[in-house]
Amino acid sequence: MNEEEVPYKCSCGGSLKKTKVEVEFFGIDFGLRDAEVCTACGSEYIDQETLKVIEKEIKERKIFALEKRVLVTKSGESLMIRIPPEIAEFLNIHYKSLVQLFPVDKDRLEVKVVD
Repeated sequence: MNEEEVPYKCSCGGSLKKTKVEVEFFGIDFGLRDAEVCTACGSEYIDQETLKVIEKEIKERKIFALEKRVLVTKSGESLMIRIPPEIAEFLNIHYKSLVQLFPVDKDRLEVKVVD
């Protein structure tokens, strides 16, 4: 891939090169897109036009604004997290769906739909 250096620097002071990067949103691959990548810290910068195209695709796929904050409640000895209907629909989760929970690190929990 032909990488061209740009005339300005990254905020860390490193050089930026024009290249292509994989873009992913909510686990959905949006393919290779033009970006500038820092050779020192690895930060990736996507231009406004590319972001607008990606945002349009996200809205067309109806996954825009799926991120929600929910309150943890309690039922007996178990803690409960309610899944908002928009997220349940996107993940095809229904009443009595089977999911697996994975603690990714101390402040992140992953939910995998099994059936």
